[in-house]
Amino acid sequence: METLKKIREDLEAVNLISTITSVYCEIAKMRMNQIKGWVLKNREFLQELLKIYQKAKLAYFSFLKKGKFVEEPKNLEKITFLTKIPKTAIIFLSANQPFYGKLIYDIWSVLSDFLETKGVELIVVGKIGKDFISRFYPSKKYAFFELDDDRPKKEEVEKIVEFAKRFQRVIVFHGKFESPLRQSVVASEISGIFPTLEKIEMAKEYLFEPSPEEIFEFFETEIFARLFHQTIFEHQLAKSAARVVSMYEATEKSKKEKERLQMKKIKIQKDLMNKKQINLFLGHSLWSKT
Repeated sequence: METLKKIREDLEAVNLISTITSVYCEIAKMRMNQIKGWVLKNREFLQELLKIYQKAKLAYFSFLKKGKFVEEPKNLEKITFLTKIPKTAIIFLSANQPFYGKLIYDIWSVLSDFLETKGVELIVVGKIGKDFISRFYPSKKYAFFELDDDRPKKEEVEKIVEFAKRFQRVIVFHGKFESPLRQSVVASEISGIFPTLEKIEMAKEYLFEPSPEEIFEFFETEIFARLFHQTIFEHQLAKSAARVVSMYEATEKSKKEKERLQMKKIKIQKDLMNKKQINLFLGHSLWSKT
C-alpha cells in the first residue's frame, strides 16, 4: 500500500513535469508563430520563381527544337548545366531531440520504403535519424550532417547543399505544417522542375543575356539552395507544431495524474484519520472499563 510520503513525492514529481511541459509548450508556440508567416509567404515566392524558371526553360527547349542552337540533347527533360552524379539522393530530415510526437517516426516510416532501392544515396540530418539507421539498418552506408533543431547555422546548411547538389535527383523527406493540430509527411523533390515535351510547342520566345547556359546554371544553383532552405523551415515549423501538441497532451496527462494522486492522498489521509479516531475510541472505552 502506498504511503502518504510516497504520494507527496509523486505529486511533487508530477507538478515538476507539468511545469516543464507547459514551458516547452509555450516556447514551441512562440517558435511556431515566429516562422509560420515567413514559411507560408516563402511558399508563394518559390512557386512564382519556379514558374519563371519553367517558362525560361520551355523557351530554351523550343529554341533547341527549332534548331537555333547547335547541339540538341537526347533527353530534353533531363537537361542540366551542372555536372551531376547520375544517382538519386534522399535526405532524411529528422531532429536532435525528442518530444516531437510521432512526426519524426512518421517521416522514417515513409522514408524506409525507399532504402532498399538500388542506386540511392542516403543523407541523414539529425541525431535521431542516425539512431534509426543504426537500429534498423546497421550496415547501411549514409552521409550524416548535424543541424541545430531551432537555429540552424548557415554554414551547416551550406555543407548539406554542397554535398547534395552533386546528384542528378534529390528528394527531401520532411514534415510539413498543415495546421496547428496537423502535420503531414512530404517528399519534396528539390533538384528542379523539368517541363514535359508536350509543352514545348507552346513556349514563348525569349532573348537570353548573357547566355542560356549562364542563366540556367545560376537558376539551377540558386533554386536548389532556396528549395532546400524552404524544406528546412517547413520541417522546423512542423516540428514546432508537433511539439506544441505533444507538450499540451503531456500537460493534460500530468493534470489527470495530479488529480488521481490528490484523490489518493485524500483517501489515505481519511483512512489515517479514521484509524486514529478508532484507536482513540478504543483507548477511551478501555479506560472507562478500568
